Amino acid sequence: MTAESTELSRRTLVKGAAWSLPVIAAVAATPMAAASTVTNVGDFQVDGSCGVLGVLGPGFTITAGAEALPAGTVITISTSGIANIGLFSITGGLADIQLIGSTGNRVELTAPLAAGATADLRAVVSLGVGSTMTAVLTLPAGYTAGTGAKSSGGVEQTLVLCSAS
Repeated sequence: MTAESTELSRRTLVKGAAWSLPVIAAVAATPMAAASTVTNVGDFQVDGSCGVLGVLGPGFTITAGAEALPAGTVITISTSGIANIGLFSITGGLADIQLIGSTGNRVELTAPLAAGATADLRAVVSLGVGSTMTAVLTLPAGYTAGTGAKSSGGVEQTLVLCSAS
């Protein structure tokens, strides 16, 4: 073997290594970039609603923002001043509703709520005098709210009046 052929082999090896470094770096960075992707769902709204006495129970209207609210979104409903929250219903049947003790419900979307669409969560019975009901929406991992999103709402029943936020 001559010195010239050994030198050429070393050069070829170094050139090959130099060309492969950017490719290896790009491949290694791809999973980290993919894992950090976050979807902004926009300015969704959670609004309390008093309902209509004897016709429509109190509850909440959930309105999706510029993007759909994803499946896995959770709305936690809690009450105070009432012995039993009772049953809830949701329009469109796109959620699983679980009773949490006697004063709470956990609602999880089983399908996306389309961009700009609304869903109504309603108590089957009216609230009692001096009671409050609050709903808080939590997005699943990988999703974030817009800066103008309203993630909670409330309903308060006094002796005669009902107010919602």
